[in-house]
Amino acid sequence: MLTVNAKFINPLQFSLIDARPTYAMAEACEKHHIKLLTYGTLCGGFLSEKWIAKDEPDPFSTDMTPSLRKYLEMINIWGSWLLFQTLLRTLSTIGRKHDVSVSAVAIRWVLDFSYVGAVIVGVRMGVSEHTEDNLAVYGWRLDAEDTKTIEEVLCQSRRGDMFSDMGDCGAEYRG
Repeated sequence: MLTVNAKFINPLQFSLIDARPTYAMAEACEKHHIKLLTYGTLCGGFLSEKWIAKDEPDPFSTDMTPSLRKYLEMINIWGSWLLFQTLLRTLSTIGRKHDVSVSAVAIRWVLDFSYVGAVIVGVRMGVSEHTEDNLAVYGWRLDAEDTKTIEEVLCQSRRGDMFSDMGDCGAEYRG
């Protein structure tokens, strides 16, 4: 069972790719003691070792689910597949340092924000192969060097433009 010490919990998408909650939402959460219950933190699995050194997938491939198409579009709004590969390699290097996966680093980055209460990690029915990997997010923290290294990649992205172009968290669903 998850216990979060907050008056309210707000579920929304938050990841290294979609960091819109770090803008206006962060201040509101801190001010009103609201914790975020985040989803999309692994971008449908794109933030994993599986995609390191891979070509950009064809969005019309039969292997691409609607969810993967959505996250691929988000990656391309955020930056480019080439920059995404740089991010994956950076997360892999940090993961090796802490003996955890790329996914664990991506989850830890989100969890380290004081206004995040928990991360929902989606799974497919009948697939439990990542349970231990997901639990590896606990028992370690990103250090200042890790955060700086990640930030150096994120600064090359269009994350600020995502907030101004797409709007605040969830605005894309409100039409």
